Amino acid sequence: MKNWRGSTAAKIIAWIALSASALCFVFSAVGVIFMFDEGIYRNSKDETRKQWFENVSYEYGLSAVDDVRREQPAGSVESKYFKYGIIKADSLEGIDLNDEKSYAERNFSDKISLEDVYTNSVELSDEDQIVYTNGNFLTGGGVELMYSGEDSWVSVYADRICYDEAKGIFVYLAGNEYYPVQKVETDIGRYGSAAFTYDTEKKMYVFEHTDGTGDAASAERTVTDETLTDAADGDIVAESTEEPLTDVTDSGMDDIANGEYVTFDMFDGTRMDVNHWGNVLLDGVREISMDEIDRVDSSEKNKEDASVSYTTHEDYYLDSNYTLWVNMGNTSPKTTYQMVVILPQNVGTDWNSTDLYVQANTLLNFVYSMRYTALVTMFVSFIIGAAAFVFLMCAAGHRNGTDEIVTTVWDHLWLDVFAVGAVLAEVFVFYVAEIFLINVDVAYLPFILFVTAVATLCMGWLLLLFLLSFSVRVKLGKWWRHTLCYQLFRKIGQFARMIWENIGFLWKVILVMLVLAFFEGIGVLMFFNSDIALLLWLLEKLVLYPLVLWYCVQLNQLKNGTEKIAGGEPGYQISTKRMNGIFKEQGEQINHISDGMTHAIEERMKSERFKTELITNVSHDIKTPLTSIINYVDLLEKEDLHNETAQEYLEVLERQSSRLKKLIEDLIEASKASTGNLPVHLERLEAGIFMTQTVGEFEEKTKEAGLDLVIEKPETQVYIMADSRHFWRVIDNLMNNICKYAQSGTRVYINLEVKEAQVSITFRNTSKYPLNISSDELMERFVRGDASRNTEGSGLGLSIANSLMDLMGGTFRLYVDGDLFKVVLGFAETAEKETKEKIEEL
Repeated sequence: MKNWRGSTAAKIIAWIALSASALCFVFSAVGVIFMFDEGIYRNSKDETRKQWFENVSYEYGLSAVDDVRREQPAGSVESKYFKYGIIKADSLEGIDLNDEKSYAERNFSDKISLEDVYTNSVELSDEDQIVYTNGNFLTGGGVELMYSGEDSWVSVYADRICYDEAKGIFVYLAGNEYYPVQKVETDIGRYGSAAFTYDTEKKMYVFEHTDGTGDAASAERTVTDETLTDAADGDIVAESTEEPLTDVTDSGMDDIANGEYVTFDMFDGTRMDVNHWGNVLLDGVREISMDEIDRVDSSEKNKEDASVSYTTHEDYYLDSNYTLWVNMGNTSPKTTYQMVVILPQNVGTDWNSTDLYVQANTLLNFVYSMRYTALVTMFVSFIIGAAAFVFLMCAAGHRNGTDEIVTTVWDHLWLDVFAVGAVLAEVFVFYVAEIFLINVDVAYLPFILFVTAVATLCMGWLLLLFLLSFSVRVKLGKWWRHTLCYQLFRKIGQFARMIWENIGFLWKVILVMLVLAFFEGIGVLMFFNSDIALLLWLLEKLVLYPLVLWYCVQLNQLKNGTEKIAGGEPGYQISTKRMNGIFKEQGEQINHISDGMTHAIEERMKSERFKTELITNVSHDIKTPLTSIINYVDLLEKEDLHNETAQEYLEVLERQSSRLKKLIEDLIEASKASTGNLPVHLERLEAGIFMTQTVGEFEEKTKEAGLDLVIEKPETQVYIMADSRHFWRVIDNLMNNICKYAQSGTRVYINLEVKEAQVSITFRNTSKYPLNISSDELMERFVRGDASRNTEGSGLGLSIANSLMDLMGGTFRLYVDGDLFKVVLGFAETAEKETKEKIEEL
């Protein structure tokens, strides 16, 4: 199977099999659907033939009716099988079908009865059309009836636009008729605007008030048919021809609710009087000043022309050219024609015939011979096509000679873009095929099959390419990442994540931008009150604000990077991958500075290592001859020397060689401690025991130095994690340092305290020499106070103690205040359970 998946020949065979089976399946499926729709599987052949012949007879009959209506001689239909008669009558009831005088046109003389013929009726006017196309009796083409004379619209010239003061309405005067304006709109100043829609039944306007913001003013009153109800006391104010609404003068538009019926004569003498109006908009098309509108009075006593009347046409409108169009109704009479057709018998078959009866019979014989073959073909082709499709999907991306998935040019396109392009191409191919196939005659069946085959292959291959590419992407994994939508959302997500990560810096910027946007929006609405200006303002914000935030994010990244480098991370690198312009350049320069600092620190560390190695190596080299000197001094001391001077020299040699040995040992230990080469074995220790041991070990030395040792510790046991040997070395160094340099006759304090799970051991004493050096310098190697340089000591004790505390995870803090010398050792207090767990981990 693995070899088959990578075989090019197998893929070509599967592709051909899939294409062929797809064509067979489409044709057979279309055929089966067609036969089911036409009743081939449920009706007999004769029943279907009769149905199809009736369809053909109707199309031919329309042609014959058209000839009779136009009073032209018969001859539009060229079919020897078409025997017909056309009768002008509303129905066939009471008509003798065998009387020649009953027919306006017929081409047969056979004796017939109503049960033996096909009949149908058509109602036509002179304006109706019968259209001849290239269709056929199955698609509804061929001959079609187009009804076009239902209504008759005429344009009339409205020579005047008037205001009827008697009826209180606006009208167009065209000819000898008034046409009421159907919608009047006007601006009413601080009250907003008003719209009045004409009701043809009530002959009044429906009022709608807006408050200036585009929202309709609220109204909670109920109105009767032709009265206005005042919202304050519910009294009837006026009818359309009664007294004006004088109370409106005081209360304005608030006294008229939305949905009330009014006429403009009701506003006479009020602030809504039409004499106060400026411009009006008529029917949403014509804007005109009230100064240009003629005033007329349609009342009987003032009527100048008795022939002028209100229109009886309710269906009319004003177009954009200010032309009034009026529906005059249907003015063309209709005539009913009855078709009588003798269905033919013994019709032949011929694919090339133009006779629709022959085409119908030929197609009928074909579909009945193929009705079961089509079902079998559809099923078999589906099985073969499905198998070939599954194989191609499994083999997609596989090649012989490699186990990796191999991609093609199609696999490098964005998947969603590929999908959209494929869908658009499918629609285009389908549209082109439909153009070729629509209204094609049955006589062109080979052409129909060819166009269908080409369209099917093009659409199928395009879909298959997409599915194979999708299969390859699935096999490569994470296919959704190679989509344009994913990349866009990923970029948006990255931008949002960067905004969130830098929100502590950006929230002020965002707040300022929102405030500015708010005031800018108010300015746009106030001074550029248009949808286009608002849209452009929104687009500008959508583009500008993300850019501003993006630049602020880059600036914040530079700020954070410099803070980290200045805060003790010289090796920190600022990511400039998503930066651009000057920000990227600045970030790279900061990274170069970081690289330089890192290099300098590495060089210094290298120098320190070299110095430590030099000290270690030199100390080791000196230690060998020093051992020989000490041994020979020891041998000389065992000799019986009677020279006192020589005896004094030996004592000096012994003392100085011992001092040199101690110095070398301290150097080696200091080197190992500073480089971390000393082994550390942490264990749970009781700090109080070491305090007690200190008293015992250094009691004699402190007395010789004239010091009073004071120990303070809690009554409860205090446990720490430390290396017992290193911890005692730290205490030993400190106590030796105190015994050498503490002021005689003073107290030395050692305090053990526990605060918030932190253990501190404090050593305090008063120095006998002035401490003219800082605490940091005192912890450097080979450093002692200036006044103490005449004493013995290497100056390594404090440095060794500090390094040992670091190795054990503790802290070593030294304080100097005048002659006060203080050292604080810090440990974390350890419970018994935690200690066991740490020991097990170690």
